[in-house]
Amino acid sequence: MIDTLKKLWSPGTSGKPRGVRRRIALCNQLGLFGTVATVPYQLFYYSYDFSVYQGVFFANLMFMAGYLSVLSLNHRRRHNTASTVLLINACCQLGVVTWFIGTEAGVNLFYFTLASILAFLYERPRARIYAAIMALFGGLYVVTHFLFTADTAVAPLPSPWIDAMYVFSVAGALMLSGIVLYLFRQQIDHAEGELTLSNRYLETLSNTDPLTGLANRRALDVALEREWSRLARRQQALSVIMFDVDHFKTFNDRYGHYGGDRCLQRIARAAKDVISRSPDLLVRYGGEEFAIVLPDTDEAGARQLAQRLCATVEALNISNEALGAGARVTISVGVSSITHILPDAHEYGGAHLLKRADEALYQAKSSGRNQVVYRPYGHTGPVETGAEHLVSDETDSPTPLS
Repeated sequence: MIDTLKKLWSPGTSGKPRGVRRRIALCNQLGLFGTVATVPYQLFYYSYDFSVYQGVFFANLMFMAGYLSVLSLNHRRRHNTASTVLLINACCQLGVVTWFIGTEAGVNLFYFTLASILAFLYERPRARIYAAIMALFGGLYVVTHFLFTADTAVAPLPSPWIDAMYVFSVAGALMLSGIVLYLFRQQIDHAEGELTLSNRYLETLSNTDPLTGLANRRALDVALEREWSRLARRQQALSVIMFDVDHFKTFNDRYGHYGGDRCLQRIARAAKDVISRSPDLLVRYGGEEFAIVLPDTDEAGARQLAQRLCATVEALNISNEALGAGARVTISVGVSSITHILPDAHEYGGAHLLKRADEALYQAKSSGRNQVVYRPYGHTGPVETGAEHLVSDETDSPTPLS
């Protein structure tokens, strides 16, 4: 039923922007309502005493044709003309009918309805023009109310029909205002829903790396700031891992950018499989470099996950024959952790934790690659490293995984 009604007021709406479609549909709806609302009056005039009310009857037939012409004008893309014809036709009809049957029938109450929906018919009407039309509606109501009384009406309605028609007019005016506002509210809700979805999509898009589908550096900055604030409140551990594909430039030169993209995608999927907790965030930091934020994870947990990353990527058996026969793609990993807020931690924040992990990554690459190096947040002494077996703090050289 709703779909059928929508088809009735759809002429001229196809191919138009949403705001324009809404105004055209409203104009068509009002044209249809004016036609339908006139029918009960016509039935009364015809059945009660046609010889007395034939003048208003034939006048209404012309006004009904005017309402239906609105749909034709919109169909022909003459939208502003259609809105103007609608308003002029309605104003004339209300004045003529009130002149025939008197103001006691309440037909002129529809002037207030027209005033309430005027703002929806035109795109950003000028304030002066809008105010002038509103004043015109008010003036027309005052004129018809005091000029076309029962004593001056051409064919006044007798009691109790005049009272019944007044009730019908009040109900019609309220119903029309209510329907228009309800439909407009539905359209607003629909537009807000679409806008919310679009904003969420754009936000996701702006925080997502298009190649790997992982979060990007912008999302990393937001996550680090959020987790640092949480660390300050709860004094829970926080770790960051950074890892880099070894000899990736050589791999790209050998297999081309397509091969390099495929390699990064496979490594991203493998890294996602290693991360098991939903709070952990895996990020493509840039190029062949990745980062992981690990809330509530201490040094031991971060080291263990880093070693699993190294082993998992190597187990992918991605060939890198540019380094020699049987060579495989590997990664180097840097790790940093903090378990509580240090005296100078607020000055540097989470960015310093990321920097320490990056320093550890640089140390891993310069020390032979395919290994894990750890640097604590505030540590300034020898670098701690780890591979298959973690070494003590006194050991300065890292132990490779293979």
